[in-house]
Amino acid sequence: MKLVNVVTVCLCLIFTNICLAQPQSHSKGPKPPTLEQRLKMVSEKICLPLKLDKNQTKKVGDVFKDFFTEMDKSIDLKTNPPRMPEKSKVEALAKIRDNKIKKIIPENLFDKYLELEKTTRPPREGNPHMN
Repeated sequence: MKLVNVVTVCLCLIFTNICLAQPQSHSKGPKPPTLEQRLKMVSEKICLPLKLDKNQTKKVGDVFKDFFTEMDKSIDLKTNPPRMPEKSKVEALAKIRDNKIKKIIPENLFDKYLELEKTTRPPREGNPHMN
């Protein structure tokens, strides 16, 4: 009789643990920001300090939206963690982006833009995020 009670209690505990178990996340670390969050960051960290007007801010946002979309397409999501594209690919996309920005903002603000753009980059191990 005691054996039946012990087995019943064990089965109840196992059943309870199965029912109350929380699903585990398969990804490690924080999730990357959404496109909208990245565009908001560009507005706050680049457009506001450069004091761009609404038209310039929209155009800069559109350029960065294209850049972020192309970057997202080039990330290998099949690996865990996702693999970033080759440095040469990132540099080529950034050069295209910067050439478009150069046509939008005043020439005297471009050097300041390049400094501010560095603050929008994601942090990397061994390369702390610049604030």
